[in-house]
Amino acid sequence: MKKRMFSLLSVTALAALLLAGCGTATTGTNQQNATTSSTVTGAQTTDGSAAGTAQNNTTAQTGTAQANTAETADISALSKKVSEAVAAADAAKPSGTTDADRTLFMEHKTALDALDREVDAYSDALEAQYRNGSLRYEDFRSKDAETEKLEDSLDDAEDRLEDRFGMDD
Repeated sequence: MKKRMFSLLSVTALAALLLAGCGTATTGTNQQNATTSSTVTGAQTTDGSAAGTAQNNTTAQTGTAQANTAETADISALSKKVSEAVAAADAAKPSGTTDADRTLFMEHKTALDALDREVDAYSDALEAQYRNGSLRYEDFRSKDAETEKLEDSLDDAEDRLEDRFGMDD
């Protein structure tokens, strides 16, 4: 009888811990999604502060249209940054001195890596918008495909840079 009571008590305590853990994880995920979503739909004002796109039930369609415009601007800006960084990395030529080559290589590699993180953050924000229902699946897939192309372009540029400078960092 004591063994049965102990088992029941243990199962109840374990269930309570699991439910408490799920509640905390969900809250953290929702906070992360809200933060990430505001990053994608946010715009920068002339004084440098961030101004987000507000959405509520009465202005959902207007907010969605504004969010789509902000996303398009973000992917366009990212595409432009990526193409500029790729062009700069492709134009970089080794000078012959080891220290100068290493410095130049690391400058371009750091720029490419930073853009890769920026594209990843954008992709994560898109996924968060899809998960919270503010982005349709078809839109998510097409935008995600665009970010994949940008990431591939950055990876290819980094590979070419490593080959040209003879470094594998």
